[in-house]
Amino acid sequence: MVKLKKKVAVLGLGIENLALAHYLIRKGENVTVCDRRSATQLGERFDTLAAAGVDFRLGPAYLDGLEDFTVLYRSPGLPLFQPELVKAKQQGVEITSAIRLFIALCPCPIIGVTGTKGKGTTSTLIYQMLAHSQWRKSAHAYLGGNIGVAPFSFLPLLFPADVVVLELSSFQLEDLDQSVEIAVVTNITEDHLTPVDPNNPNYHQSRTDYVQAKTNLFRHQDGSEVTILNNDDETCGSIAGLVPGELLSYGSSLQSRGAWYEQTATGDYKIFWNVDGVTEELIGSAQIKLRGEHNLLNIAAAALAAHTGGADRESITKAISEYNGLEHRLEYVATIDGVQYFDDSFATAPEPTIVALRAFQEPLILIAGGVDKGANYLPLAQEILASSVKAVVLIGKMAPVLREIITKLGLEQGKTPLMVEGGTEMSSIIKTTKKLAKPGDVVLLSPACASFDLFANYKERGVLFKKQVLAAKEEDVI
Repeated sequence: MVKLKKKVAVLGLGIENLALAHYLIRKGENVTVCDRRSATQLGERFDTLAAAGVDFRLGPAYLDGLEDFTVLYRSPGLPLFQPELVKAKQQGVEITSAIRLFIALCPCPIIGVTGTKGKGTTSTLIYQMLAHSQWRKSAHAYLGGNIGVAPFSFLPLLFPADVVVLELSSFQLEDLDQSVEIAVVTNITEDHLTPVDPNNPNYHQSRTDYVQAKTNLFRHQDGSEVTILNNDDETCGSIAGLVPGELLSYGSSLQSRGAWYEQTATGDYKIFWNVDGVTEELIGSAQIKLRGEHNLLNIAAAALAAHTGGADRESITKAISEYNGLEHRLEYVATIDGVQYFDDSFATAPEPTIVALRAFQEPLILIAGGVDKGANYLPLAQEILASSVKAVVLIGKMAPVLREIITKLGLEQGKTPLMVEGGTEMSSIIKTTKKLAKPGDVVLLSPACASFDLFANYKERGVLFKKQVLAAKEEDVI
């Protein structure tokens, strides 16, 4: 049983901590919200909490005097090595988070999903697989975490028969000292190794720290709990020995116990599993709407997690066949004059862009660039040259860097795609792609970089891309 303290501070009033603040108020806590923003910038959130008796420390000095509190609930965007937090911890202040408290209080099983990429799609698929199955049992499934739904918004609704699916970022996991009943790791490459988001200054000081954060999802399990790892991912393979409980795996080849996909003689794909000791086909690609082999891996992971969480096979295959994907993840937008447009703005690092390029055989016009997150872009250049990319529209601060890397490698290999500047506005970027595209081509926004030089975040970048594409389609119709 978790004993809540009395003098607490909520550091940062994002979606997750806003729901936490309301929960703490209902429990009778003396809550202070500390946030860099002003009351005006916080808007309705400030008004609502102030009316409930919450105290505030706002502005640039919002982290001063943290030793005044017994417990600090840290926002995932606030680094654990922030000097004010380090000082408070040295003086005996407990530093925790909304996710840590939720996991301690949750009365039902939790399926936690993390990974550099794929965790959003996998989490949503697990939830949809469980939703129908749980309904048959007169129970419920809930989805929350990094996906954009605060877990404390549904904590009061939970019963022991329910199941919670949490998408969890490395920042939500880095200080976790308790694990979930079912843990899924989709992959671990490199991300968040430099501070690039002005609204989220957190980052990992080394790749070792990043991997450690991810493994906290399962490190504290007992022998009866389950971890599901991607056997195609090198880092997942290296951490398999850390799993204290039952291990299931998935990949692009036969697994000793888990799920995998195979390509048939006709070029289609089938997903198999052997979780009950017998190999059987789960579903074929003709029934799958998601594009790309990477999504076959996401489906395999989700099926294993949902099955372990109690979902029946019919609910699992139904969810797979109906699922269209998440916004800004290889999302089909429109076709204009025989040219297809896809929004993959969520690709903020080279690895997901590499995966996206492999999902297409059509001639590609790639929109790439933005702000560097400390990644290695040589593998991306190699994939661009090996793929069907015929032109690269370069944007943002990384445009000249990408041009140099691609050009140098292209000269060595005797093949260089056309590279053009896209400009600083999405309207000019789309106009550039329209001049380059021919019927049968695909225009793919998959930047491989963060967005903060030209756009507020990846969501704004994707929304503006879709808006301009649809506007161009409307002009084409007229």
